[in-house]
Amino acid sequence: MPVSLLWAVDVYGRVYSLSTAGQQWEHCHDAQMEFKRVTAAQQCCWGIACDNNIYLNVHASDLPVRYQEETYENQRWNPVDGFSERLLPSDRWQWSDVTGLQHQPLDSFRLPSDSWEWEADWYIDENFEGEPTEKGGWTYAIDFPATYTKDKKWNSCVRRRRWLRYRRYKAMDTWSKIPSQQTTLPDPFSDISCGGWEISEEPRGRLSLWAVSLQGKVWFREGIYHQNPEGSLWEEVSLPGEVVQISCGPGDLVWAALWEGQLIVREGIGRDCPKGTSWAVVDSPSPDVGAIHVAVGVNVVWAVTKDNKVWFRRGVNSHNPCGSGWISMVGEMIMVNVGLNDQVWGISCEDRAVYFRQGVTSSELSGKTWKVISVPRDGDRSHSSASANSLQRWRDHKRCRICRSCCSGGGDHPRRGRGQSSLHRQ
Repeated sequence: MPVSLLWAVDVYGRVYSLSTAGQQWEHCHDAQMEFKRVTAAQQCCWGIACDNNIYLNVHASDLPVRYQEETYENQRWNPVDGFSERLLPSDRWQWSDVTGLQHQPLDSFRLPSDSWEWEADWYIDENFEGEPTEKGGWTYAIDFPATYTKDKKWNSCVRRRRWLRYRRYKAMDTWSKIPSQQTTLPDPFSDISCGGWEISEEPRGRLSLWAVSLQGKVWFREGIYHQNPEGSLWEEVSLPGEVVQISCGPGDLVWAALWEGQLIVREGIGRDCPKGTSWAVVDSPSPDVGAIHVAVGVNVVWAVTKDNKVWFRRGVNSHNPCGSGWISMVGEMIMVNVGLNDQVWGISCEDRAVYFRQGVTSSELSGKTWKVISVPRDGDRSHSSASANSLQRWRDHKRCRICRSCCSGGGDHPRRGRGQSSLHRQ
């Protein structure tokens, strides 16, 4: 049976995980720094450390993380030298990308961070469209740009060949800092949430990572997929107000809580536009008390208001991301989180313990009642029978509702209370 992990951060910034195959919260001893937030997907876990940097923990698997770098060597024929690196002023660079617009000599490529290593040196690709080329890997055309062939013809005035080099991600099962981009972000991040893996049709496709800064701005991390787990760069997303917290589901649901207590919903998210196009504003569940926290799944939205009341949003789906109305739920929480199969987790306002929502089904997404997960942490000496029974109830519930799914879950985790959790499945 596949193993699922519940991730948590305690008030001291220590990261823990609770496995369906384990007996206790396991301390992530690799984390030498304190964390404020963590958010998980199937293949990785992201976190905001107390040094205000973003860290990534990629879980080791049988499938290595490799990225292919490529560049093209271009030449033109002339009557004196034959094919040579002497190009016309209007031609592309001698070393360029596939379009010829970007200058890419071999020595210009750098590893994006210390988490990568080169597998070997550059080599010539001697295959073209699935067929072998002549030795040297050259393909020929009448001019730049044009249709290339592997056969040299009487009118072949230009040629090019592709050079390849692979880099491998080596920082598996460890927290690695995401390198800062050329443009320094104006202020640190305060919240983070990953999801979006069901938007792509590929089983190890693209991930969406959303972040909130201390000034209430929202950022989207571009270019996260299996071969590039760190992503490429942060892009700011325009807002109708200042955001305090954000939540991203495994599909196309993204909600955020505003400082004023309202909620906003991202619209226009799809395979070709993972960060969406616009925001829609949704009023707080309570007319007198603003919302402070929101959590989304595939077809559910949960919210917590400033008086710690818990609310469930009716009628939420891909065609209607805003839903149709709020339902008041029993219980008081400081935060909630949605994991696999729309399972709900919460941190109790009263005892700061982790609870899960029992009775969540496809026909009753709001569930029936809250059940505490009372198990010891790594290093605790006591393990009562009540704790063991609580863990068994959680496992039984996950077997019938969560482990049936092949997708994974993630969430956001305020650093407050004894444990803030996100669901992660390996």
